[in-house]
Amino acid sequence: MKTLMTIIFLLASTSVFAQEQLTVFYFGATDCGPCNRSDVIESIDVIRTNFDSLHSDYETKLVMVTMDENMDEAIKYIQKYEYWNETSMGSRYHNELILAHLNKAEIPGVPHIMIFKDSFKDGDFGTQTIENRQLVKSIMGGDEIVAWTNGKMKLN
Repeated sequence: MKTLMTIIFLLASTSVFAQEQLTVFYFGATDCGPCNRSDVIESIDVIRTNFDSLHSDYETKLVMVTMDENMDEAIKYIQKYEYWNETSMGSRYHNELILAHLNKAEIPGVPHIMIFKDSFKDGDFGTQTIENRQLVKSIMGGDEIVAWTNGKMKLN
């Protein structure tokens, strides 16, 4: 029984996460005119549905960050889209993900796409931590996002 428990523990603590991934952040807000344009919404949907197949060398994580302080409005905004791996809402420019990433951009405006290449290391207890996060693409503005998605979402 002890051997069986040891095997189960080793299997459970073995990392099954990717060692590298592309993390795509979309920053938007309900009161942002360009964020609500139909062509921008369609472009964000194209990113959500096609980005991973165009960049299949990496795992992909999609993160939606809405700046809305009203949670009901934020939820309605997020529901314009079908799927995100993660979402973050609230606090305008004091949202934790906005403080960590968007506010460091050359122009911290919305709509904004930021794509990071993340590499991980195994931490204690079978968890992972980000060892390195490198910004590989930053696109700000509705017209710019639409043009980028029409151009096959190149990272260089």
